[in-house]
Amino acid sequence: MQLFILRHGKAEPMAINDAARALTERGRRQVAQVCKKRAQELSSVGAIWASPFVRTQQTADIVSAHLGLPVITESLLIGDSDPQQLLDLLQEQGPDNLPILLVSHQPLVGSLLNGLCGSGNQHSMGTSSLACVQSEVWANSCAELKWLQHAE
Repeated sequence: MQLFILRHGKAEPMAINDAARALTERGRRQVAQVCKKRAQELSSVGAIWASPFVRTQQTADIVSAHLGLPVITESLLIGDSDPQQLLDLLQEQGPDNLPILLVSHQPLVGSLLNGLCGSGNQHSMGTSSLACVQSEVWANSCAELKWLQHAE
């Protein structure tokens, strides 16, 4: 099974609250570039899950436009969620489903990627970074990093 993990694009400085921060134009461009560069790999995605925050919804909408898939809002994708709860939810999806693309924040994306791969803090997830991992089960130290695409 494959899983794609995308950190939202570059966002504006603090707004009224963190959840309301929107993408900058640069952030929008970088997300679109990453999607274009990895279009072939992303074509296998069957679902897009995104945090309810504005910047992740905007990031997911850019991916959605490329893939023609709806965005599913998942509250477990906010940045300070427990990665294990998300892994449990992913495990419930079963091996027959198409890959899921998760659109989220730090520290969750970094914790999730490095936890799945058992890599400490080796893999950084800057804004607009997209990772592809593969595993038979969604559990810590059970996945292999297939690739990690950083924004240019």
